[in-house]
Amino acid sequence: MPKITPRDSNSTVTVKTKTSSKQARPQAWWKAANKKDMAAQLLGTAAFLKEQQQYRYRQASMYSRLYSNYPLYGWSGMNMSKMNMSNQLPSDRPTLNIIQSCIDTKVSRLTQSRPRPMFLTDGGDYKQRNLAKQLNNFIQGEFYQTDTYKHAMRCLLDSEILGDGIIKVLEKDNKVHLERRLLTELLVDPNDALYGHPRTLYEFQLIDREVLQELFPKHKSDIEKAENAYPDATSEATASDLVMVVEGWRLPSGEDTGDGMHAIVCSEGLLESEEWTKNRFPFARICNAERVLGYWGQGAAERLMGTQLEVNKLLSTISQAINLVGVPRVFLEEGSKIVKAHLNNQIGSIVTFRGQKPIYEVAPCIAPEIYAQLQRLVQYAYEQEGVSQLSATAQKPAGLNSGEAIRNYDDLQSDRFASLSKKYEALFEDIAFLMFDKAKDIAEREGKYQTVYPGKDGTKKIDLPNLDLLQDDFIIQCYDVSSLPKDPAGRLQKITEMIQAGMIDVREGRRLLDFPDLEQVEKLANASEERILQVLDEIIDTGEYNPPDSFMDIQLAKKLVVQYYNLYGAAKLEEEKMQLLRDFNSQVDSLVQQATPPPMPAQGGIGVPQAPPVSDLMPIAGGAA
Repeated sequence: MPKITPRDSNSTVTVKTKTSSKQARPQAWWKAANKKDMAAQLLGTAAFLKEQQQYRYRQASMYSRLYSNYPLYGWSGMNMSKMNMSNQLPSDRPTLNIIQSCIDTKVSRLTQSRPRPMFLTDGGDYKQRNLAKQLNNFIQGEFYQTDTYKHAMRCLLDSEILGDGIIKVLEKDNKVHLERRLLTELLVDPNDALYGHPRTLYEFQLIDREVLQELFPKHKSDIEKAENAYPDATSEATASDLVMVVEGWRLPSGEDTGDGMHAIVCSEGLLESEEWTKNRFPFARICNAERVLGYWGQGAAERLMGTQLEVNKLLSTISQAINLVGVPRVFLEEGSKIVKAHLNNQIGSIVTFRGQKPIYEVAPCIAPEIYAQLQRLVQYAYEQEGVSQLSATAQKPAGLNSGEAIRNYDDLQSDRFASLSKKYEALFEDIAFLMFDKAKDIAEREGKYQTVYPGKDGTKKIDLPNLDLLQDDFIIQCYDVSSLPKDPAGRLQKITEMIQAGMIDVREGRRLLDFPDLEQVEKLANASEERILQVLDEIIDTGEYNPPDSFMDIQLAKKLVVQYYNLYGAAKLEEEKMQLLRDFNSQVDSLVQQATPPPMPAQGGIGVPQAPPVSDLMPIAGGAA
């Protein structure tokens, strides 16, 4: 049976067989005749791919070091070995890390928004609309429980450094759980993933032996015999008792074909295998920049590596030149009588001399062209990534003071990252789909699934909606929680425009300046319509009747009940429910009559109309009603 051992101290753990020195060839492990063969073939295929793609680990280690001065592997106790013995500080760290500056600026800017996935129906009826609302609350509860926005921020950072950021959606303690994954922990066959859509994927993961035994209690004895991932007493030795686990997925070739497979193995054999019926892997991924071919993307660290190395060379040249000649020197004429002890750093010291007095000089050490080239390289690096140097240093361009100008400048900055921003939003859509899918699996097995939804009035428990209704197709789109600008001037300008358009009143605008929550404003503005729709939907769905009252928008209720009557009348709704709609319409007419004031008596004389007060915050004529 294949064993799992480390390859060397500067690389990640790798798989090799002890039965033969010849590297195992990939095999169709999902077609294995028995569990023993499946485990051996899965390990052999993963080992083959890992050996063939060692370049990926070297590249990832370089990009990680460029960003954080730590390689991705072999960093424990080794990175600090190059020390200057005089001051005990690392002597090989860059003093101007453009890669880190560009990446941190982009991540900070893009993660200011909090995309919220919304389940939308595709031409759905009232049942599907209500189900979509329940799913939206459920997903928000899961985002709250799993710290999704925190994981997404780290995922975006990984994509900038390594090219791909990955989040795995899995089950833990009968709950949906999110975990970060590095792209070096996943493997795909380059030919299978030539156009970016592989059908087979492998994951390597180090798991504590006791944790693994709790996950698979039936294989406790086999896991006990599994080899430690770090068996040798090398510089990378650890006190942890870790076991290498390989997990593989094979997507089905078609609907209801039954040839999809999911398996988990360790060095001692198969831990779990099951049919994989889903058409995707349980990973949400950001590909920073797609390549022409292949599955893995390109990150900012790779794009800026050449520029960063040139900057490092110039900085090293400047540093050496300054240390060599960029220090003060004292020139004494030979034969002059000067006491050298008088040449000190004391304030007000007296220097006695005969003959020529001492001359203090600092020689020019660096040509101006070198500084100019350094500045050009730094500016080119920021321009290549679309990052303004002013943004990287949190400065506003000179003369940019009005709210409209700041907003336009902010839009220009955002347009440069539009593609990456869309990928960041798509990440939340993928996570929402995977969360929903995993929660559905748990609910089918356990009978129910609950989450906690954080609302403005506190938290409340929400059940996963009725599984019988979850067979319908839904569309997911992402929206930002707040569309208001972040700066005060831009926010005031935006709110002023909303007041002028008649979308909100001055009181609401004043409140938004302090707490920019458009969601609450939208809820209050739509509350009357939502209540009427709820009453009419209950009539159509269950036949339950709630009469209209004076707290409803009567004119809106009249309009909506007529529309419902025509819509469902054409759909041949039951006569008793049609009668309830007619009753509702009659009661609305009665409320309209009661609310109509009696006609005013005619007044003698013609009054002079007064001009309304003029204000910049008054709605503009012809604006939205």
